[in-house]
Amino acid sequence: MVTAVGAVTFTALPATAGSHAPSVRRVSVAADGTEANDGSTHAALSRNGAFTLFHSAATNLTQEPTPRPPGAVHIRNNTTGEVKRIRDSLQDPAVSDDGRYVTYLGWGTHTVKVKLVDLETGETKTVSSGPSKAGSDSATMSADGRYIAFTQQPDHPSIPSRVDVYDRVNGTYETVSEGPPISTRDMMAPSISADGRYVAYRDAGTGEVWRYDRDQRTRVRVDDSGSSELVQLSGNGRAVAINTADGAYVRDVPTGAVTRLPGKRIDALSQNGHQVLYQSNDPVAYSELRLRHVPSGHETLVQDNARAVPGAIAGQNRLVFDSPDADVVPGDTNGKADIFLWRAH
Repeated sequence: MVTAVGAVTFTALPATAGSHAPSVRRVSVAADGTEANDGSTHAALSRNGAFTLFHSAATNLTQEPTPRPPGAVHIRNNTTGEVKRIRDSLQDPAVSDDGRYVTYLGWGTHTVKVKLVDLETGETKTVSSGPSKAGSDSATMSADGRYIAFTQQPDHPSIPSRVDVYDRVNGTYETVSEGPPISTRDMMAPSISADGRYVAYRDAGTGEVWRYDRDQRTRVRVDDSGSSELVQLSGNGRAVAINTADGAYVRDVPTGAVTRLPGKRIDALSQNGHQVLYQSNDPVAYSELRLRHVPSGHETLVQDNARAVPGAIAGQNRLVFDSPDADVVPGDTNGKADIFLWRAH
């Protein structure tokens, strides 16, 4: 069943500077504080903020043997400072709130596929609902690590990609991006809610963004123009952040209310849908990164030269970003991009 979003309310909000005095600390370091000997990027937080995941080319963050090639996903316990390298990992990590389950991209027999590792037992599973030569990517995980939404790639160009959800407990797969029977369009880039009920994804053929309710088996379109890019679904599944060529916006799906950021690009959406990290829409890797409270329009400058990715904001005003600047915290002398954990008081 497909339904339409209700009337859209356009809200113009003032951009006022916040008064927070945030704390910032570098987390792309070894447990003893040793600086990374190479760059670290693309950081995400567990939904409760307890764990930071990031990709790093550094070889000295753990005592484990250097992988070949050296780049790998790392997970840091933000309380203890312990850092683990995920073996044979490439990029695109996600983590459960308890830090036990991690998904990442790794090499399969024929191509790159989503991997799921249980860090408690060491068991690793390939998450793919297609044939052995088909790839999978773009994994996103529910808070308890039970449900993983991902893009299932085809093993032949004539077959479109689709969005599936893997149930770790039951070992089953469910396709959530079913379109018209004759559709040949690729469905991709999913984002899943904290409880696994809602999955948002993008139709690459039309540029439309959809949200699927796995309980009610209903699908609703949540963009308002073509060529839209899905950024992230909020943890409660209520809000969705979308980028377009003209700017970005956040939509509250039940009410249809929209908050627009003309000329900007949203990097991440908070779990409650009330905060966004955004930059300029200019085609540059790093620019001024700001945190905006969507309902009030209040803003805080996070860093002059930084970037974030979906999953970068956790609860209680905690977020992560990467920056190549050496003056974010004292003692940064490695000359490389690092990961920083930012927290408002």
